[in-house]
Order: sequence, then C-alpha cells, then structure tokens
Amino acid sequence: MENSATTRYLAEAADPDSALRTLAARTVVPAEYGKAYGHVLLPRPVFVSEQEIGAFADDLAAVFRILVSLPDRCFGGDLNRYGAAIGLPGELVEVMSEGATGDPLLYARADAFHDGTGFRLLELNVGSELGGVDSAQLNRAFLDDPEFRAFAEAHDLGHTDTMDHLVAELRGAASAVADADPVTPVVALIEGPGALGDHDSVFLSIQEDMRGHGIDLLLGEIQELTRQDDGKLALRGHRIDVVLRFFAAGQIAGDPVARTALTRLNQAHAESRTVCFTPLEGALFTSKAALGLLHAPAVRAELSDTERELVDRVLPRTWVLGTEGSDDALAHARAHRASLVLKPGIGYSADGVVIGRDVDDSQWGAALETTATRDYVAQELVVPALEPVIDPDTGDTGGWVANWGIFVTPQGFGGAFCRALQPRDGAVITYGNPGTRGTCVFTYPEAEMEKSRI
Repeated sequence: MENSATTRYLAEAADPDSALRTLAARTVVPAEYGKAYGHVLLPRPVFVSEQEIGAFADDLAAVFRILVSLPDRCFGGDLNRYGAAIGLPGELVEVMSEGATGDPLLYARADAFHDGTGFRLLELNVGSELGGVDSAQLNRAFLDDPEFRAFAEAHDLGHTDTMDHLVAELRGAASAVADADPVTPVVALIEGPGALGDHDSVFLSIQEDMRGHGIDLLLGEIQELTRQDDGKLALRGHRIDVVLRFFAAGQIAGDPVARTALTRLNQAHAESRTVCFTPLEGALFTSKAALGLLHAPAVRAELSDTERELVDRVLPRTWVLGTEGSDDALAHARAHRASLVLKPGIGYSADGVVIGRDVDDSQWGAALETTATRDYVAQELVVPALEPVIDPDTGDTGGWVANWGIFVTPQGFGGAFCRALQPRDGAVITYGNPGTRGTCVFTYPEAEMEKSRI
C-alpha cells in the first residue's frame, strides 16, 4: 500500500548504503520474541495514517455492537436459535453461553486487507485468545536502531502498544477482586487441556512483554485451576486474580474435566473472586458466519440505514452456508467460484480455507460439499493493494500481500501488526506457510500526507 511514509522509506532504502535496507536483519529483538518471530521478519515495518486506522477501529467497534445485538434483535434473545443460524453446534453454544450476560467486553482483533482505498474486514476475532499482542516489542526494537529512529523522528511516526491496552484491561478487571492489588495483580494465561506446549514460544514472548509492563504472567491449562476455600482460584499453589483466557470453546466441549473446570472458573468470575478475561460469551460473535448474518435479508431488514451503510462499506459480501435456508447462498457460491473465498465459520490458521480462483470447478464443488457437515461461509474475494518491499540482498522491489491484524479495545484503536506473503508463495497468509513474514505497524499523522502532496 503506497502512502507518504512508505514512499519516503523506500526512497531512502533504495540507496545500497542505507541502513534502512537491512533494518530487520540488524535489529536486536527481545530474547523470547526473537525465538518466536525473529526468523520470519519482513525487511521493513509497514505504515498507515493514524486517522485512517483509528477510523477503521471505530468502525470495528460499531460492527461489534451490531453483532452482539443480533440475538435479541433477530432471534428473540434465544442463543440456540442464533447459534443454529450461524451453524454452531448446540454443545458449543452451551459452553459459550454459560454465564452469558448479553454484554461481552469489546476486546477483538480484526484480520483485514487494504484494497488501496480502505480497509476491508475479513474476520473479527472476539475474545482474549489473540496472537500479536506482543508485536510492539518489534516497534521498540526498531526505534532502538539509530538510523530508523532518525527516520521515525523526521516523519513523526508513532505506534500504539497493544500490551499497554491489555495490561490496562487486566488491571481494571483485577479491581473487581476484593483482595487483588490492581497495580500488580496475579494473572495467569490459561490454555486448553494439553495445548500449552503447542505455542509455547508465543506464550513465552507474551510473558516476556507483559513482564516489561509490570506483571509477571503465569502459564497454565484450565484443568490445573483449583478452587480455594474462599472461592478464589489457584494455579499450582498461586492464588489467581485474573485469568487471561487463551482456550477456545472447542477445547472445552466434549471434555468432561475441562467442562467442570470451566464451570469452576465461571463461578469464581461471577463471585468476583477470580475474574476471567474474557469469558467465552464473546465467542458467540467471533464466527465468520456471524458476519455473514449482517448480509442476510432478514437481518438487514432490522438494521438502520446507518448500520447497513457501515456493513456495506467495511465488510465484503458474505454468505452463510450449510444452515437452514442457505440453499440460495450455496447456489450462488457454485456459480461464482472465481470471485469467492470459502472459509470455515470458526477456524484458525486458515484451516479449511479454499480460494475459488485457485481451484477448478471439480475441486470447488468438492469443497462446497463439506458445508453440509461443517459451518462455512462464502466471502467476496478482496484484492489487496500490495506492499512494496526492497529485498535487502538484491535491492529488487517486490510486492507483498499484507494481512493486517488490527486490535480494538474499550480504549479504541489498540495497535496493529502485519503478516505478509509474496503472491508467488501462495494465497493463504499464515505462519504455517514458510513464505509468510511478519512485521509491526507505525502510524503517521495525516499532516504528513498533506505535506507530501505540496
């Protein structure tokens, strides 16, 4: 995505002797962050105007408010009816709705493309089990480099630290616990059974970053939580003020031990003995099928003109598949393969994603058959603007597709990071693809763009 900051950065990095060309290779990052991401860094950061990304975060907050209103507005407050409309199995709805209040906390990360005119929302991940919260460690490391710091100061670059937002929310949550110290609460990141080791480098990086923000984060799994005599939960003998939830509903459903542990956590949360940040209620709205409802005629009829304009501006057209009454959506998907992406409603790391233009009709038809047994959506294909990146070894400039991870919290825009991939290396941007690289985001004031036009 070309903008004033990118243009200026590329102009300086084009000089073979410029230190900006080798920025990522030279930068010293914190130890655990380096183990997790140091081998997959994009050669440069990406840039966006603070006004544009802040406005998009405001739009995300508005989309979130619409989503959480849908059960009451369109399904008579019945979460089972709402769950059926987005293809959620009843057992998952039961797990997600235990202790539901109807007012989940706004804490989410969008995955978005920028099409050259604006951001387009691909999915909205609602809840605390989000990667990328430690990405500002790279911002700070880049700013420790004298050459980049000079560039940043010359162009008034800034960044928003997602961990600042998260720690503020954790301290706020701890304030509801009578015996917690809200300045240094005891916080435990809790995964599902047997899952802590699956992403241990990521969790250690989060732990490292949070320690720098004044909180020593414990790591554990939900079945390890025990109840104390006063109702407070403990992890391996440590009394816990706040649980930073990193487990998902799918890890709990069908596991009696985990299910009992979740009830124990929800009870402690209801009694304000140990707070869960964030309860699983938010997962009711994280499915891509929930976004698809916003394009369903019956739901759109309940939206205001302002809400419909927001949905059409921010969200690519999305159809819910595999649910009652979705035959027309399935027929549309069969007829428009090349302009659609098929995605599971709930899925991680691009599991099950099929890009229509990358397969033939037979493969597309086979993929559509799976929608009869699993929640899926078909989404209008968004063609992103490419991020120009100079190869530090050859000096050649190549275009990269960037998937923007953009956080929104009760405090507003909560920071961002990018994962990027060259088109020759595929179309699905995930660290499971060896061509994917990651980087941090810097913002520039709108005035900088105006100056560049004079």
